[in-house]
Amino acid sequence: MTQATEFTHTAPFPLPDAFSAALTSIFERVKPGVVQIQTEGRGGGTGIIWNEDGRILTNNHVVARDNARVQVHLSDGRTLTASVLQRNPQLDLALLKVEGADLKPIKAGDSTQLRVGEWVFALGHPWGQRWVLTAGIVSTVSTIKVAENLTTRYIKSDVGLAPGNSGGPLLDADGNFIGINAMIFGGDLSVSIPSEVVDKWLASLTQSKPQQKPITLGVEIQTVDLPANIRETLTPAREKGLLIVGLRGRQEQFKDLLIGDTLLDVADKPVSDVPTLRTILNEGSEGAPVTMKILRGGTIISLPIATQTTVIETR
Repeated sequence: MTQATEFTHTAPFPLPDAFSAALTSIFERVKPGVVQIQTEGRGGGTGIIWNEDGRILTNNHVVARDNARVQVHLSDGRTLTASVLQRNPQLDLALLKVEGADLKPIKAGDSTQLRVGEWVFALGHPWGQRWVLTAGIVSTVSTIKVAENLTTRYIKSDVGLAPGNSGGPLLDADGNFIGINAMIFGGDLSVSIPSEVVDKWLASLTQSKPQQKPITLGVEIQTVDLPANIRETLTPAREKGLLIVGLRGRQEQFKDLLIGDTLLDVADKPVSDVPTLRTILNEGSEGAPVTMKILRGGTIISLPIATQTTVIETR
């Protein structure tokens, strides 16, 4: 005869309640350090309060439009105007500055200790909905090529992201910042820039003249398509250049630059858009000559051009 199996009722496993309480605690603690960013003529994004002095981290593509008004909405209801201090289009990072009191910086973690399978959380503003928390697990940490001769590490996870999450924090199970949600490569998995990459970029800014005004050329430029015969001669290959359409400043400042010149390379680095040009110029020193490869009258020439601290304007 088969013996009956006796089933006994046990109390529910306590993990769900503990997990739920932990998530609520993370949300309440991190929310003041996360902001919503809105710019003229573009959709919104998310930002991270980095320090009490008003530095805010986000993605470069969130604030990519030059000279656009940037507004930052805090969790306490305040709206502050922000300026862009630094940007790195290749890493898709930007550093903003706001003037405000009682700012609550987010707590930084260590992305180098992250392991596949760990819980991660995102806080942001998907589709304009404010302070939405989503959860997932780390799928992999991999290296991706973002430009010629430049690779960087990225965190891939299945945490739910949508337009508006860009620039917001990826959090570990303790609620510490371990990455910036980027959403720049698409695919089934969400992509985040590790905090270690952010830390190195911020350190490089500190080491290179933090009080220096932005270095520019004092010219008006616009992006243009390059002639097919010119594209074939360039290394690395590219389709765009920067056409000089106006000069701002004293005539003697522009004795080597002409309206109609097209910038191809600056300091041996290709330039196809304004953010990249800004980044390259700010790696140098004001007034120091920088070698530029220029297309002039169908001929490619190289010239040493002195920089200055006036604003580049685009049309």
